Amino acid sequence: DVLAAIRYKQWENQAFYIPYENQLQHAISGGHDVQLHLHPHWLTSAFNNGMVYPSKDYSLADFKNNSEWDIASIVTKGVRQLEEICRKVDAEYNVLAFRAGGYNIEPESKEIFNQLAANSIRYDSSVVLKYYFVSALSLVDFRKLPQLPNWNIGMDGNFRQHAGSGILEIPVAAIPKTPFEIPTRFKLKHFSHRAPENHGTMIHEGNPGKRIQKMRMLFSSRMLTFDNHTLSAKYLMRILDYNVKRFAGFDTINLASCSHPKTMGTYSFSLMEQFIEMARTKYPGIEFTTFKEFHQLNTKH
Repeated sequence: DVLAAIRYKQWENQAFYIPYENQLQHAISGGHDVQLHLHPHWLTSAFNNGMVYPSKDYSLADFKNNSEWDIASIVTKGVRQLEEICRKVDAEYNVLAFRAGGYNIEPESKEIFNQLAANSIRYDSSVVLKYYFVSALSLVDFRKLPQLPNWNIGMDGNFRQHAGSGILEIPVAAIPKTPFEIPTRFKLKHFSHRAPENHGTMIHEGNPGKRIQKMRMLFSSRMLTFDNHTLSAKYLMRILDYNVKRFAGFDTINLASCSHPKTMGTYSFSLMEQFIEMARTKYPGIEFTTFKEFHQLNTKH
């Protein structure tokens, strides 16, 4: 999230900004990828006496009528700041991909995608098929999406199956939850020994008040992630198998994984290694790649 770094720099908090910049540059130097991720609430949050007081402007849509910041300026500022940092170690580094903070790409998705395209963003990974989440700050509803592994989003906001102008959607791999799964609260307790020591607190406050919302969340999809210490490599393979079977008629399936650094512990990296080994054994043609490598491969053809 580059907006947090921008704000800490404005607050003259170098103890945050300098390590942040160093971390990204170290990642680039190591052959990793750095792409755009935005949590816009930082722009209207306050910092007093060493404490951050987060605003409730959680999604880009909350800035549609903001007099100081709008969607266009936020996206442009984020891209430019990231490229400024990364080009200190790679002079030709370009930001190509985006994931919305908290998966909040709606309800201003057309405007958001237009501004992403205007800043040369070629790929989006903000979508999780069949995912539903509600909090006091956020509503994410991906229950109605194209039944495709990937699609293009044009400047008009419409979906297109075939490649062309616009932004290619590479969704996070996911599988619908079933009624037979052990409730999460029990798994959190049973596998507590796998959890990171301290991952901080979430910004989301409260639970959805309506019973229907709670039921939708209960049967939302579960995504392919390595930061959930209740999951096993075998379960992650179920997610991959589900998507391979679901899109068996397509020549290529491009899927993303999403994990949060603050909840990545020792078990997370072990889980990642196990999953990659199992996936490569079962699907010899599978490739694990970065957005930068993916873009280079696709622009050659």
